[in-house]
Amino acid sequence: MNTLTKGISMFLLSVIIMALLITTVLAFLLGFTHPLPWILIFILIIIPFIHEVILKKQLIKWQDSMSTGIQLVDEDHQILINLINELQTATQFKVEQKKIDEIMQRLISYTKYHFDREETLMRNNHYPDYENHKKLHQEMIAKINDCTSKYHSDQDHTIYDALDFLKTWLINHIKGSDREYIPYIKNIELSGHDHKI
Repeated sequence: MNTLTKGISMFLLSVIIMALLITTVLAFLLGFTHPLPWILIFILIIIPFIHEVILKKQLIKWQDSMSTGIQLVDEDHQILINLINELQTATQFKVEQKKIDEIMQRLISYTKYHFDREETLMRNNHYPDYENHKKLHQEMIAKINDCTSKYHSDQDHTIYDALDFLKTWLINHIKGSDREYIPYIKNIELSGHDHKI
């Protein structure tokens, strides 16, 4: 959702809430025993819950179809999903810029860390398409760096573009090219690859 769409959505939500509040007050002119004002109050009460459900639908959910069967890779992917979701939530609730920057840096750092681990697994297991997979990782890092650069000059638009890209790329990568190396990974021993999120 881009900034304009989000702005329009929030404006419309505000207009709907204001209209419901005014209509509720006017509905009480029908009397306190009339059901209309109470129905409107109920609608006003459930709007935040509906809004929360809509926001949660924008988050990525881990699915069994995303599993590679390699525990450390799956754990990395789940951490990346959580970081993208954390960034999504931060942008939806307009947290301070410093917090968004910090989440983005953790996401970039962990992405690089994950790619390094994945590439080490592929090298250690002599994956024949290692070079092409590594190029995909390099392209992803280049795109993230590009998004980050643009973000510093146009924060509102770029953050939503970056989120859309990250979600789409990660899901497609997990369900696509990551599937190709699974049969080759027999040795999952990694040392010296600890990272704090």
